[in-house]
Amino acid sequence: MFPYIRRPGAVAWDDRGFAGLRDPLGVHMKQKLVWFIWGLLLAVQAAAVNAQDVCPPALKPAVQEAKAARLAAELLTRYHYKPTPLDNALSSRMFDQYLKALDPEKLYFLQSDIDRLAAARTRLDDAIYSEDLRAPFDIFNLYACRATERMVHARSLLRQGFDFQGDETMLIDRKDQAQPSTEAQLKDLWRKRVKNDWLRLRLAGTDDATIVRILDKRYDNAIKRLAKITSADAFQAFMNAYTMAIEPHTNYRGPRAAEDFDISMRLSLVGIGAVLMDVDGYATIRELVPGGPASR
Repeated sequence: MFPYIRRPGAVAWDDRGFAGLRDPLGVHMKQKLVWFIWGLLLAVQAAAVNAQDVCPPALKPAVQEAKAARLAAELLTRYHYKPTPLDNALSSRMFDQYLKALDPEKLYFLQSDIDRLAAARTRLDDAIYSEDLRAPFDIFNLYACRATERMVHARSLLRQGFDFQGDETMLIDRKDQAQPSTEAQLKDLWRKRVKNDWLRLRLAGTDDATIVRILDKRYDNAIKRLAKITSADAFQAFMNAYTMAIEPHTNYRGPRAAEDFDISMRLSLVGIGAVLMDVDGYATIRELVPGGPASR
C-alpha cells in the first residue's frame, strides 16, 4: 500500500459521510506519484524476470569426463584394495552420498526435489558404464539452481530487518534432520539462518546499516561462486560421491585438484619445519623454517 498523505485542512465530510479532498494534490505531486507507481511496476517486472533467470547456466559433461568416469570405474572395480562391483546397490549409495555432499544441512533441496531425483538412484552405475553422465549432471544443476535461489531469497530478507524481542530457536546442525517438505518450511529455515547471521554481527558491535552491507556482499559472493562452477567441479563432486560410497577414505581428484596436490607436495611445510620441493622425483629440502624442529 502507498502511504496515505494528509495535508492540513484537506479532508471534509459531506452530508453522506464521505471524506473528500478540498485541497487536492498539486500537479507536481501527482506527477511524482505517477512516476513512483511506474517505477514500482518496473521493479516488480524486473523481479519476475530475475526469478526466472536466477539459475546458473546448466552444466554439461565433457566427453573426456565421461571416458574418465568409465576408466575410473574399471580401475576401482579391479584394483582398489576393497574391490566393489559397480551395480545398483553401489549406485544407490552413490546417490545418497552425492546428495549428502551437495546439501549436507538440508538447506537447499525440498523433499519433492529429492523425490524427483530418486529416478536416478539406481541409474548412476549405468550412466558411468554408458559414458552418459546427464543424470548426475542433472542432479548437480538442480543443486546449483536451488542454492542460488536460496541466496537470492537471503538477500531479500535483509531489506525487512529482524525483531529480536521474542524467543526463537534455531538448530545449527541439521545433518540428521528431514528434508523440508514445503517452500514455507524452507523459507522459515532461511529466515532464521539470516537472522542468526545478523545477530552474530550485532553482538560483535556492528551497526545495522553495516550488517546489511556485509551480509548482502556475503550472499552475493556465494551467488557469484555458484555461477563460476564448471563442469569439472560438477564431475569431481560426482566422482567423489562414487569413491566415498566405496569407502570414506578414497577420493577422486580432478586435474585442477591433482595439480594443487602436486604443488603442495613439491613445496610444502611439514611437521619437522622444513620446506620441501621435488627435484627429479626426489623430495629435497629447500629451506628450514626458522625456529622449527629441523633448524635446531
